[in-house]
Amino acid sequence: MSNRNRLETSDQSISWLDLGKPPKPSVEIKALLDRTQEKLGYVRNGQLAVLHRPSLVLGQDALSRAATQDPDSALSRRERELIALVVSSENRCEPCVFGHAAALREITGDPVLVDRIAVNYRHAGLPPRERALADYALKITRRPGEIEPEDLEALRAAGLTELAILDAAAVAAYFNFSNRINSALGVAPNPEASSAHR
Repeated sequence: MSNRNRLETSDQSISWLDLGKPPKPSVEIKALLDRTQEKLGYVRNGQLAVLHRPSLVLGQDALSRAATQDPDSALSRRERELIALVVSSENRCEPCVFGHAAALREITGDPVLVDRIAVNYRHAGLPPRERALADYALKITRRPGEIEPEDLEALRAAGLTELAILDAAAVAAYFNFSNRINSALGVAPNPEASSAHR
C-alpha cells in the first residue's frame, strides 16, 4: 500500500496503534504532509501514526524545524544529521536510524562511513569536532543528569562556539523526543529511506 493511501484507511503496518481512519487533514496538516512528500518522496510513518492528534503533528514539526533546519544554525547539515543518527542509533529507533542514515548518505556520498557511524561512531574515524559532537549527543541521550561544565569545555576545545553548543543540545534533545514517540508506538521504518542514496 502506498504511503499516500495510508491516509485513507487504517493501516496497522504504520505502527502498533489501531485508531481507525484518521480525521480529514486540516489545511495545515495537508500542507505539512505535502511538504514532506515533496522533500523525501514519501510521508514519514511517524507523522502518519499520530494524525489523530493534529496538534502533536504540527507541534513536533515546528520543534523539528526549529532544532534541525534553522538557516542560522551554527552547525552544518552534516553535523546535525550526525547528531540525529548517533542519538537514534543509541535509542534503537528504526524509523529515525533509517531516515537519518539516508540523509547522511546523501550528504557524504559515503554509505560505508554512515553504516560505521550507525553501528559505532567511535570507530568511524570522525574528525575531532564531529567526535566531540557525537560524544555530547550520546551523553545527552544516556546520562543527561551527569552533564557538567567540563562537557561543554570539550566542545569548545574542539572549536564549537557557544551557539553551536546550544544548537547541538537542541538537536540531540529533539531526537530523543522523536525517538521515544516512535519507539513507544512501534512506528515502522519507511522502506524508502533504507534504500535511499546508496
